[in-house]
Amino acid sequence: MAEKTGEIEKLIYDFNTAGVLEVYMPNLEGWYRTTAKDFRSFDGKRRITEPIKVEKGNPWVELNTYEYTGPVFLWGTNMQLVEETKEGKLITSPYWDKQNKISGSRG
Repeated sequence: MAEKTGEIEKLIYDFNTAGVLEVYMPNLEGWYRTTAKDFRSFDGKRRITEPIKVEKGNPWVELNTYEYTGPVFLWGTNMQLVEETKEGKLITSPYWDKQNKISGSRG
């Protein structure tokens, strides 16, 4: 029997992950789409855009955009909350370094 490797903890997402998740990059002066995992670990301005209501067969619905002011976690963890400094960067962890190294070796 094989042992499970990788992520074993289910991450907490206290926001709508189906919405358009964006972070503000001050050095690039703009909003950029991101994944839910990176969104929850970004120390800076974050916003979510989602439909006000959903109608079957109607793609032309009004959208609501609002700033997200929830907690900032170390990347890939639930336990370690980070005090916000609004620096506009991703708060990484040793787990992020490990995952990034694996991704980089895949070419």
